[in-house]
Amino acid sequence: MKVHLSGAIITLALFGGVSAYAGSMEEQSELNEISTTALEEFFLEAKARLDLNDQQVEAVRPILQSSFQAREVILETHGIDLESRKPPAQKLGFREMRSMARELDKVRSDTSTQLRSILTKEQMNEYVRMQNERKSEMRQRLRARL
Repeated sequence: MKVHLSGAIITLALFGGVSAYAGSMEEQSELNEISTTALEEFFLEAKARLDLNDQQVEAVRPILQSSFQAREVILETHGIDLESRKPPAQKLGFREMRSMARELDKVRSDTSTQLRSILTKEQMNEYVRMQNERKSEMRQRLRARL
């Protein structure tokens, strides 16, 4: 009797763990899809607004992808997940907000430096406008959340 009971408990534990893991994997997959979708939407907007030629498209895509991922990591490090719309686990203090802003500004600056060698002056000006719009939108979303 004890053997059957402990076998049933082990089976439940294993399958319960597998279903929890599968649920977690599904949630992570959905978040990755959202992130990929957001990145692709931004890239398509950039391609249209900057009027990129084929060579520029190939050169700009990995730069924007890297920048997007770096910003995502910074936000997640500070407990912010813009895609899930969940508030941070704890409210960010002034110093942490300033630290996060400096990190995000560094990523923006690095991205702009890389893009300057690829984009024309007019395209770069438009890219800066796009960045300012995104920064303003993010600030509004964060303020609404915090």
